[in-house]
Amino acid sequence: MVTVTRYDVTLLVNGLPLIQIELKRRGIELKEAFNQINRYHRHSFGAGNALFQYVQLFVISNGVNTKYYANNRHQDFKQTFFWADEDNTPITRLEAFADAFLEKCFVSKMIAKYVVLHESDQVLMVLRPYQYYAVERILDRVMKGRKNGYIWHTTGSGKTLTSFKASQVIVENPKVAKVVFVVDRADLDYQTTKEFNYFSPGSVDGTDNTTALVDQMADPDTKLVVTTIQKLNTAITRERHAAAMEALKDERIVFVFDECHRSQFGDTHKNIVAFFSKAQMFGFTGTPILKENAIGKRTTANLFEECLHRYVITDAIRDENVLRFSVGNPPEI
Repeated sequence: MVTVTRYDVTLLVNGLPLIQIELKRRGIELKEAFNQINRYHRHSFGAGNALFQYVQLFVISNGVNTKYYANNRHQDFKQTFFWADEDNTPITRLEAFADAFLEKCFVSKMIAKYVVLHESDQVLMVLRPYQYYAVERILDRVMKGRKNGYIWHTTGSGKTLTSFKASQVIVENPKVAKVVFVVDRADLDYQTTKEFNYFSPGSVDGTDNTTALVDQMADPDTKLVVTTIQKLNTAITRERHAAAMEALKDERIVFVFDECHRSQFGDTHKNIVAFFSKAQMFGFTGTPILKENAIGKRTTANLFEECLHRYVITDAIRDENVLRFSVGNPPEI
């Protein structure tokens, strides 16, 4: 006896089934659609010529609530996402989701640019809406000029994936000589390099010391560098590195600073701006320095100009990306 499986809706991109949509009646829990796709994974996606193994994205909806997620047979329901507008307002109804997310040019861009293979785990990942908007705003700045900017995304919201994707796409711009991702501590230097290489093996060589950093900076074939702000400052201020670094002074280099609220209020920021005549700077932070909590008279906006996108703690709590706060006396253990 042959079991015939009829999928609800399949979207073909260049003839390949890259988007699969599972629909349920109103009132049915969305997780039922998620479980249905998991059953397809077990019983039919690999059948025959396995054409449906090319699926990149799944969409599940009961009309009122609609979510999307990457094709990963080990996916948890917590890794399904609502789409949202730039102000982080969720777009839940199927009709509105289809207009915003399934528009042919937009969904093609999502698949081509914003579905990422995590090489270490061999699973697909897709950017959440706020990650997408952050990367797009940074890319827009790079394309249109050399203005700076910063991203205010709360802690725990997936900043590493966002910053990797931004760095990866900026590197593809032929007008940019190099992208330098700058962290504050050596342990973060190692961790970030490792995580970047999970997404794209060999994309980043670790910088064990300042001499190694200078060699990478001087190498035209090394387009993406991860280093600490301390090593970067040493590279541009010590006389022994001056000859190797001199050729980079007028190159267009994009700097992406991790946790920029911690490391940018000393002389190092001034040194970088003074040394690189065409530097373009972007910062990521979960806790920016605003006028209300400014150190002296300097704020994050003073250093990085405009906030390009916000995803704050209240957004993350609503989306269940972080745990809620417990206000009051702690419970007894």
